[in-house]
Amino acid sequence: MNLPIETSAKGAEIIDENGQAYLDCGGFGVFILGHRHPQVVSAVKAQIDCMPMSSRTLINPVLASASKKLVDICPDSLEYAFFTNSGAESTELALKLARANGCEHVIAVTGSYHGKSLGALSVTHRDEFRAPFMPLFNNVRFVERDNVSALEAAFDSCTGKVAFIAEPVQGEGGVYALSYEFMHKAKALCVQSQGLFICDEIQSGLARTGSMWAIDKFDITPDVMLVGKGLSGGVVPCAAVVATEAAFAPLNQDFMLHSSTFGGSPIALAAAEATIDVLVNEKVTDRVKALGKKIAARLTQIAEKYNTTHPQKVTIRAQGLLIGIDVQTPSRAGQLTLSLLSQHVLTSHSLSNASTVRLTPCAFLSDQQLTHLYDAFAVALEKI
Repeated sequence: MNLPIETSAKGAEIIDENGQAYLDCGGFGVFILGHRHPQVVSAVKAQIDCMPMSSRTLINPVLASASKKLVDICPDSLEYAFFTNSGAESTELALKLARANGCEHVIAVTGSYHGKSLGALSVTHRDEFRAPFMPLFNNVRFVERDNVSALEAAFDSCTGKVAFIAEPVQGEGGVYALSYEFMHKAKALCVQSQGLFICDEIQSGLARTGSMWAIDKFDITPDVMLVGKGLSGGVVPCAAVVATEAAFAPLNQDFMLHSSTFGGSPIALAAAEATIDVLVNEKVTDRVKALGKKIAARLTQIAEKYNTTHPQKVTIRAQGLLIGIDVQTPSRAGQLTLSLLSQHVLTSHSLSNASTVRLTPCAFLSDQQLTHLYDAFAVALEKI
């Protein structure tokens, strides 16, 4: 099958070279506002006409205003922001903060995905991504998702301060929300060891799961939080690390310890500010909550009908507009992806769970687009 060539995009659709429209339910969580949201595009154009890049010598006001706007929507006590270009860069900075704060060990979770740069890969679980680059960081150990006993044992085996890193909802892991008990135990153990609780909200944050941050549902304030994907409305690459004053202290003491030539560029921050305004003013979390329930219910209904006549079952897992379609095997997941593509629906594969196809649509789907999605899914299931 020859893949079409994309030429333009607007809202929830991508257009190919032949003028064919595709409903974009992929994008790995980037397009929570769809493509080219007018408010975000306008802000970026205005910044380009003013000052697209910073001198890195003088004070840039956009950095100050964007930092405040971001921390204002973050959990209380996350008061410092450092902007990066990608989620993997944010993970790298979080691991550096862990080291700088004296954490001698890092505990991560099976099924996790935090990026593919060297440090991020060290806390990403999938062996296929890790094996060619071994040895990675040797102070990282993985515990089974939601296994509280294993978590306690891992902390007990570590001497000194421990950093714990996890996604509240594992996106690349196949859309699994970690349990309330597991996350609270991890937080308590981090406090006990005087270490850091690092929350990866790169994919699950910024309204994607129906609240501004997935960690909000756990009533936990992390020491460090990673932000990315939808931060700039799908217009300019932008990500960030937000942290408590205590966690960020090493960088406040010596700002030369971490820097980025392009991280926090004015055009990216203009996009981030506009995106946050849209998320808040248009109550996108409420839209995601309602739309996610509607989509999950209809897809589940279609899957259950399919399951009555097929031995290999299909399961739907959903957190807002982070939706996983588990078809049990990688080959079936690949076929479902291609079948949906033939029905002009784009999806995302799951990098740490090859048996799950993911839908990460924008929060502004029309009724006609929803009908297209449902009809395409019903047709595609019969082809796997």
